[in-house]
Amino acid sequence: MELDSQRIEKYLDEITNESLIIKSVLEKSDENIVQSQIELRGLKYSIILISEAIANVLQHILAKKYHISINGYTQCFTKALSHNLISEQLYERLKPFSSFRNMLVHQYWRIDDMIFLRNLRVGIVDFQLFIKEMNEKLKKLSDFA
Repeated sequence: MELDSQRIEKYLDEITNESLIIKSVLEKSDENIVQSQIELRGLKYSIILISEAIANVLQHILAKKYHISINGYTQCFTKALSHNLISEQLYERLKPFSSFRNMLVHQYWRIDDMIFLRNLRVGIVDFQLFIKEMNEKLKKLSDFA
């Protein structure tokens, strides 16, 4: 089956745009961000949007190229790794992120805001690494225009 290049590009653009928003907020100190519930909630929402976009990209490629259906968010990453869509390094970096996304969505009140910000500052580069790996992988797929 053929990949929908416009759909994938839309998701990758969303990751880029949300990453830029996150980076602009992270120019402030953690203490200032924590004092602003609007900015803090905005960061958490951006993380949810990015995680959904990543899962949508992986799920689309797995379904169209490998005829694999996904039974859950975390399974996107394990199936993507087993089909060489993402590197072992990226998988290891995104695996905690996928667990964190589930906690954000389902148990947001348990998240320590300072730990969230510290992890976000370190992990923001993983989103760009994902885009880079996807663009490289998509160039190798013959029907991706």
